[in-house]
Amino acid sequence: MGNYHFANRAKSARGHKALPPGTLNMCGGLAFGSTMPDISREATEAAQSFRTESLQYSGVLGLNDLRDEIAAYVASDGIVCTRDEIMVVNGAKHGIDLACRVFLEPGDQVVVTAPTYITAIAIFRSHEASFLTVEQDGDGMLTDDLEHKLREMEARGERLPKLLYDVPDFHNPSGVTLSAERRHKLVELAKRFGFVIVEDDPYRRIRFEGADVPTIKSFDDAGVVISVGTSSKIVAPGLRLGWTIADPALIARMADQKADGGTSAFTQRILVQLFRGNRVACHIDELKQTMGAHREAMLGALARFLPAARIRRPHGGYFVWVELPEGIDSEVLAAAALRRGVGVHSGTLCYPEEPRRNFLRVCYSFVSPEQIVHGIAQLGKAYDELRSA
Repeated sequence: MGNYHFANRAKSARGHKALPPGTLNMCGGLAFGSTMPDISREATEAAQSFRTESLQYSGVLGLNDLRDEIAAYVASDGIVCTRDEIMVVNGAKHGIDLACRVFLEPGDQVVVTAPTYITAIAIFRSHEASFLTVEQDGDGMLTDDLEHKLREMEARGERLPKLLYDVPDFHNPSGVTLSAERRHKLVELAKRFGFVIVEDDPYRRIRFEGADVPTIKSFDDAGVVISVGTSSKIVAPGLRLGWTIADPALIARMADQKADGGTSAFTQRILVQLFRGNRVACHIDELKQTMGAHREAMLGALARFLPAARIRRPHGGYFVWVELPEGIDSEVLAAAALRRGVGVHSGTLCYPEEPRRNFLRVCYSFVSPEQIVHGIAQLGKAYDELRSA
């Protein structure tokens, strides 16, 4: 390696390694191949009828038509907004990064759950943030514990966090859903202690059972919530389209940090046409059926081949959080599973500090039910070998 002078954020790169060819990928939340919608008609419309728009720069905020469609889409979630409160971004992670660019200086704290979304941790670290971690139970983040920590910090005269990040619906990786009471309390704590909530909600519409819980943003009466959405889970990740919804003053600040010349107008127009043709809603209905079957295959296989593990049944989303017996190191187990041709994530990746070593995150979205059963069977064999070693 040359004598490079890296920025602090790049001095300790994780490195991204591809899975070996032929590996059953139960690591990340990729889309299932057969659910990919045929968008040839919408793409043709974008390339022909709308070509003077779709082949041009879109402007930093995004197409007005798409922002209007997004406003209509989130209205059913209790989010009342106009296009002036919406900016189109290159996927949800882009929106999270822009929030960091607006609020974080090196050393500033971000409140996260323990565990939390792997890539969000990486984004916060790239901005040299520190973490205030809060435990979860079956109803999500323990907001009373958060309040206690914040009051103690305030009493000691310490700097308070600037951002709080959560995935409230079918949390990645734990699968839990934050209760309505705690969502409301988060907004009240944000107003009381001066932080902004980043509500990352990619899985909300992928619900298999139970009643919807109001979004955190729907409780926001003071402009303290940035809602981050994406088309990746409801249409296809390859479109690379997401959005942020926030107070117009925040949108303006975030737009100033958006250095891409505008998100692709071509894919934006495709999504507009999908919304207008009611194809997004129909596609979500199909996804729920398919992903629900995948979840059942995963839970059944875990009960059969890894009965010693503790599993919380997720009511939606893509992931199952697997608690292994004490003494089983998830990194060792994940490596053993990979040698058997199965990719799963060690839960240690989901903790920004002091990781717990006996958890796995397994994803059922990308592989078929038959492959799920085979993959979990191999994971179970790897586990049995570790126990008998």
